[in-house]
Amino acid sequence: MSLLQISNASYSYPQAKRTALNSINLSVEAGDYIALLGSNGSGKSTLARMMAGFFKPDSGTVKLDRDVLPGIVFQNPKEQVVAGIVERDTAFGPQNLRLSKSEIELRTIECLSVIGLADRASSRTFELSLGQTQRVAFSGILALFPDLLILDEVTAMLDPGARDEIIQFVNQWNLRGHAIIHVTHDEDEALQAKRVVVLDKGNIIFNGSSQEFRSNEEIRSKVFGYPLKVEKRLHSDNGEITLKAENISFSYPDREVFKNVSFNLKKGTLTALTGPSGCGKSTMFECIAGLLELKEGSIHASCRPALSLQESEAALFEKLAADDVAFGAINEGFKGKELVQLVKKSMTMAGLDFNEFKDRQTFALSGGEKRKLSIAGIIALGRDIMIFDEPTSALDPGARQTVLKTLRTLADEGKTVLFSTHRMEEADIADVRLKWEDLLAQGNSAAEENPAASFTEEEQSEKKEELKKQGFIPNAKILRALKKTTAGFMAPHYIPPSPVSKLPAVLKFLLFLALLGGIMFVKNVAQCGIVFGIVLLYTILSRYPLGKPLKAVGTLLPWIGIFMLFEFVFFPSTQGQILFEWKWFSITTYKLELLGKTFIRAFSMIFTVSTFIFSTSEREILDGLADLLKPLALIKIPVHYLVLVVGIIFRFVPLLLEEMCGIIKTQIVRGAFSRVKGLGKFKIIISLTVPVILQTFRKAQTLSDALTARYFS
Repeated sequence: MSLLQISNASYSYPQAKRTALNSINLSVEAGDYIALLGSNGSGKSTLARMMAGFFKPDSGTVKLDRDVLPGIVFQNPKEQVVAGIVERDTAFGPQNLRLSKSEIELRTIECLSVIGLADRASSRTFELSLGQTQRVAFSGILALFPDLLILDEVTAMLDPGARDEIIQFVNQWNLRGHAIIHVTHDEDEALQAKRVVVLDKGNIIFNGSSQEFRSNEEIRSKVFGYPLKVEKRLHSDNGEITLKAENISFSYPDREVFKNVSFNLKKGTLTALTGPSGCGKSTMFECIAGLLELKEGSIHASCRPALSLQESEAALFEKLAADDVAFGAINEGFKGKELVQLVKKSMTMAGLDFNEFKDRQTFALSGGEKRKLSIAGIIALGRDIMIFDEPTSALDPGARQTVLKTLRTLADEGKTVLFSTHRMEEADIADVRLKWEDLLAQGNSAAEENPAASFTEEEQSEKKEELKKQGFIPNAKILRALKKTTAGFMAPHYIPPSPVSKLPAVLKFLLFLALLGGIMFVKNVAQCGIVFGIVLLYTILSRYPLGKPLKAVGTLLPWIGIFMLFEFVFFPSTQGQILFEWKWFSITTYKLELLGKTFIRAFSMIFTVSTFIFSTSEREILDGLADLLKPLALIKIPVHYLVLVVGIIFRFVPLLLEEMCGIIKTQIVRGAFSRVKGLGKFKIIISLTVPVILQTFRKAQTLSDALTARYFS
């Protein structure tokens, strides 16, 4: 039975110079297992989205059988997660399909178990690693039980063990009769399929059985190239130590990531770090780059390390590709012809042709092209220590080889290069391989007995001062403040037991709404004072530290002061007794009372909202809202939509703050904050407004796509 029929379909993105898909003809039958292959930018993701029904072709037709339920897992997992809690995200799709509560719970448990995250069912989605987020995105689509399952690089962020588990499940799913389209750059994964389709520049150049693909050496070598060939140099133990991690430890509020880890990196060496998804590799890299503050230990470096972030999407914020690469180089002092040559060289080393990509818009690039562009931006900095977090993820085999050769070249030029990878064949080409499990197990013994020979005490002191001038550690405070703001939109990891926290969810909601109503509708200062006293009691009974809302009030005091000044100047009131008057400026008892009410209401509002968030988990907020709206459900009003929307808001707000955090991370790495102080840093943060707004619109579009993929309507 034909599930999907594509006939002469072509598609072009707006303002694109070339067609993304050209006259595509493809049929998908029940029980098919198709591997969709091709280099980065060949049109694989575009074709996958077209098959899932996200857009219509400019010409030709795409016909999906009316009884077929397609499900697609996107290339970027963070763009597909729509809920703030792991289990709620998996349950989101089945809820939209109007399944029974018992069936929803059964599917949620089954799918989370399959992808290996049953133990993180109650975790908040934004706290997961990128690999774990990938699995959550897969679980959310899997819970739909789709007839046509479309997977766009779902294993790209996973370690070999997790990847094998996913592929085994995909094979079992196919054996049940479900059709699968698997977009991949992995040869072993591709050969699991029954049929192979190869795209090249938007054209299908091969469509045949897996056996036919195996025997077609020309096509197979075009897709996967030749075995990895990067020369491994003989490692010398006499190299100069350029970076030393000494007994470093880091913890999040709810868990320890690593403790007492020590290692050294030497000049001119290429070092690979391996370990399972979510173990803490990216966190350690951010600590080394000065983006996170260590709990214990110290890092000594010959210069400020440059870090290429794992999530390449967040590392791009300029409109045009060449401008994005040039951003950091400009901060390093390059300009004119020297700058152009540096950008050209960096893009070439990363596998991007300068003339072809210099004027391409960053948001229109494919996932692999974005990753290469983010790598080019780090190369352009020219730092002596460079760190690359999963630099080959989502790249085709040819691009992977190019990037690895580039890392080798950088090391040969005397750079200290550290990269993480899940591919053992990539780790094998490094001069040194660090295993995550060995670092945790060895602790202090992983460092050399006398590493101080490379850094004397005086040199260490000088290096620390120099790194401070470059913003190595102080800039981490900017990110910490932003993360604290993010945390303000959700409950803490641990809600202490209290008379308020023990209340049923619906009573918590009613109490919160009653306090808000009291704050808004009281009429005089005395009544405002009584309400504030009740709010203060609410805060104390919740065991919420009073220092936190007071700090928030302190932060807002300047704005409250400006508001008060505006009221005095621009509110010409003749009510009340005039206490002072000068030309058009007057102070009356009525104005003072109005300002007093405004001030007390602001205090009360901050205390109420922050206490409610502190004492109520996201799950309780959603459950309480659902219980509160039950009477409306009895008269057939679809209140579940409102509950779902509130849940999406809980996901969307932290996502935007996280996006801003990613942009700031990239700007810090590329030197935006290194030579400015005080108001200069404030100006840079203000300049982020435009890219953050643009990212907000983009995130809104991707969120819309994610909701569509889960059949929310």
